[in-house]
Amino acid sequence: MNVFGKYTPGGHKLNLSLFWEYDTTDFDPVRYPRLVVSRIVSFGRLEDWYAGFDLFNGIQGFAQIAKEQVTDLQEKDFQFMCNALGLKKEETACYRSRQSRKRLFNS
Repeated sequence: MNVFGKYTPGGHKLNLSLFWEYDTTDFDPVRYPRLVVSRIVSFGRLEDWYAGFDLFNGIQGFAQIAKEQVTDLQEKDFQFMCNALGLKKEETACYRSRQSRKRLFNS
């Protein structure tokens, strides 16, 4: 799936309304990569994805954060993230977190 075929680095602006509960006057998105990536995956438009790529060293950098740090997504958002970024769901922190919760609630 090549969702991001028209992405060219630079010039994309992150929509700060994705962070509605934070004071965004001095918000530095690079300091909170897990929050930023999870909000973009859950609520962002294509322009927000591109801005995320710009912030975190391209598609690969963004995908690395999504894979290693994002732990709590809705199922549809999780599936889209894996498909769009070419991630194996079993290798993501989100998948491992879900498996842990299932074990906890089933014990």
